[in-house]
Formats: sequence, C-alpha cells, structure tokens
Amino acid sequence: MKKPVTPPPNTLPAPGALRISRFVWILAGVLFLGFAANLAFDVFEVHPLDLGPLALVVLLAVAGIAICFLAVRLWKGERSARAQLTWIGLIAALPTLLRMGRYSILAAVVLLAVLLMWTPASIKYFKLTSPKASKK
Repeated sequence: MKKPVTPPPNTLPAPGALRISRFVWILAGVLFLGFAANLAFDVFEVHPLDLGPLALVVLLAVAGIAICFLAVRLWKGERSARAQLTWIGLIAALPTLLRMGRYSILAAVVLLAVLLMWTPASIKYFKLTSPKASKK
C-alpha cells in the first residue's frame, strides 16, 4: 500500500479562516504596539518616571513584537506558531476581555484570531503542511 504523497509546505492553499486569522494576528500585533506608543505618549508627558505605566508600555511592546513574529511564522504554516499564539491569546485576552477596560477591543480581536485558527479547515491544513512527529 502506497503512502499518500503530500505536497511540500506552502503549496497548499490556506483555508479562508486561516488567511483571515493571519491578518487579524498582524493587526493585533500592530494594535499592541500602537497601544504601547499611545500609553507612552499620554503618561510620560505628565509623569516622566512612573514605574507602573513604564512596565505596561514594555509589556505591550514586547507582546506586539512577539505576536508579529509569531504571525509571520503562522504565515509560513508552522504548527508551533499556532500553538504559541493560542496560548498567548488565551492567557492575555481572556482576563482583559472580562475586565472590560479600554483594551477589551484588542482582547476581542485576539480571541477572534484564536477562534479562526482552530476551525476544522485550518486543523486539516496544519495536519498536511506541518504534521506531528510520529511516536515510536
């Protein structure tokens, strides 16, 4: 019995939900960076050396850079990027969404991107492009 031949990665067409998710992740990364810049400009004009807002600016900026980096890896079809973005999305977005602050829109965007990565068509795509290593 012959093993089915799978085409090399990135030659399979990505499902629509995954394409939308890729753009939403890039948007989320840019929004994280934008919120960090906005907070930096708003707070540091009035109080130049407050540690709390500085820590939040650094956290938002690092999250934005990490999300953009992982979104590029997701664009390449890497399964590990999907898992890492899922964890980042769930850990960062659920508490933020439940708090309903001004960052809840960003949290909703991130949760939408997580949801789109786990549609049945996206799961099938990752099984073909980035299969799990078999256990022996």
